[in-house]
Formats: sequence, C-alpha cells, structure tokens
Amino acid sequence: MSEADDIAALRSEILTRFHTVHQFCRAVRQRINRSTVYMVLSGRYGGNVPRQVARIREVLAGGGQEQRMFEAIKRVACGRCRVHGACSRCDDLFRAQATAAKQSIE
Repeated sequence: MSEADDIAALRSEILTRFHTVHQFCRAVRQRINRSTVYMVLSGRYGGNVPRQVARIREVLAGGGQEQRMFEAIKRVACGRCRVHGACSRCDDLFRAQATAAKQSIE
C-alpha cells in the first residue's frame, strides 16, 4: 500500500467514525495536534509521515500506551483525592504527565 493510499484509508476511517476531521480533532485534542492531523491528511506534512500516520491510528484505536499511562495516573491520583465522583479537573495535568512518561521511555 502506498503512502497516499494509506492516508486515504486513514481519512476514510476518521470520516466513518467521526463524520468530519474537525470532530475527530476535537475528540482527541489532548492527544494529537490538530494542525498535524490536517497536514498529514492533506499530504503537506514535512516530517516523518509514516510515524504521524501511526500516531493517528493509535489515537483512533484508543490511545495505546500513552492512554493507558493517563488512565493509571488518573486512577491513582483520583483515589487519593478528596473530590468524589466523576471529575476531569486534573485531566490536562495527567495527560501531560503521561506524555512526559512515554517520551522518557522512548
């Protein structure tokens, strides 16, 4: 499969699940940069396209390792917090910590 075919298949998968690229970007805004998604899908990304396609696919699949790290950090931190019930107050911090942890082991 060529790179262009792979990008077309990725766009099709995004549109099937989210109806628009914009809705996909809004749904995953904490995990992948909107401009990166648009540049990869338009064929104008100047960096490592296969790596970015893999990252987008990982986000589509549920986040992979970074998502699991986020969930583990949140589970432990929220277990010690005085706020009970559903809360997303610290999610930005937890995502940043998961990203930093993933980058440190790569």
